[in-house]
Amino acid sequence: MSSIKRFAGAGSAGMLLAFSLTACGGAPTDASAEDFCEAYNGQTEALDAIDPEGSPESQAEALVDALKDYAEKLDEVGTPENISDEAREGFEITVEALGDLDAGDVQKAIEDQSGEFAKVSKDDEEKAAAFDEYAAKECAEAPAE
Repeated sequence: MSSIKRFAGAGSAGMLLAFSLTACGGAPTDASAEDFCEAYNGQTEALDAIDPEGSPESQAEALVDALKDYAEKLDEVGTPENISDEAREGFEITVEALGDLDAGDVQKAIEDQSGEFAKVSKDDEEKAAAFDEYAAKECAEAPAE
């Protein structure tokens, strides 16, 4: 297993994420590019909920809650039809992993500033990277709301 860090942002809305497990599918595969990018870029809203002055415990809990909400929105919207099979699998891995985040692992990552919340296989890491590349290209001109 290798550790993974994921740039979860388009443009200036960046953050490192890490995730685990394999995909289970189920999200729509016919989202409009506009709806997909709005959901994908919605991570900025999620991060705004975190109090930078809070304790590491409260920051971890707020981050987990925000990222689980973000994952639900992504899962609800799904992906456009033009996404590759590998990027779609990366989407599913990302959504499941964000939904499965644990506040304890996140707190440890905040405290040691590693950004590593979990471990994933090299194959899953490559699929997640394919999703990140797809989303960055697809949403390059879509403004975050």
